[in-house]
Amino acid sequence: MNLARDFFTALKTSQPTKIPQYDKSAYNGQGDRVPREAWKSVNSTDQEPIRVIIFEGWSVGFRALSDAEVGAKHAAPGTVTLGKHRLEDLLFVNERLREYDVMTDCFDAFIHVDAEETGFVYDWRLQQEAALRREKGTGMSDEQVVKFVDGYYPAYELYTEQLRQGVLAGKGTEGRQLRLVVGKDRKVNQVFEI
Repeated sequence: MNLARDFFTALKTSQPTKIPQYDKSAYNGQGDRVPREAWKSVNSTDQEPIRVIIFEGWSVGFRALSDAEVGAKHAAPGTVTLGKHRLEDLLFVNERLREYDVMTDCFDAFIHVDAEETGFVYDWRLQQEAALRREKGTGMSDEQVVKFVDGYYPAYELYTEQLRQGVLAGKGTEGRQLRLVVGKDRKVNQVFEI
């Protein structure tokens, strides 16, 4: 979170910085950050300052819930993965998620690409890993993908409902969030302005 805070502060104040990069194929598809020396430098004195930032990633826009809300969702019947996790572990992750507000509170606009069914992420990740194996010769097996997605899928079960309502708070934020609902084929089927 320190890296995120420093990075966004540098961009917003037009200070020279490097853009962190991530390699999904590292460690057989588990992924890892690219070494700092390979990151691209921006906002140098010989460059135009960055004026628009498009930021994409896991947990972007998720906001922590109250402990009671996490407990109620954990106890609810019909969840896909929440029951496979201990409540204290979900509460720990929920508490750490509060730190993401340092980024989320910086957003001037937000686009949420939302699956009609969050379970599509299993097939989508299987497709990504198959492509990585073809292109780079490395990637997770299908069984590893399911186990991997099971690890972060609880976040979708906990936070997607709130995300669909909007993440930008305060007056003057109306109309600055889009929710693009996509089908399993990844084509946009509906657009909501929030």
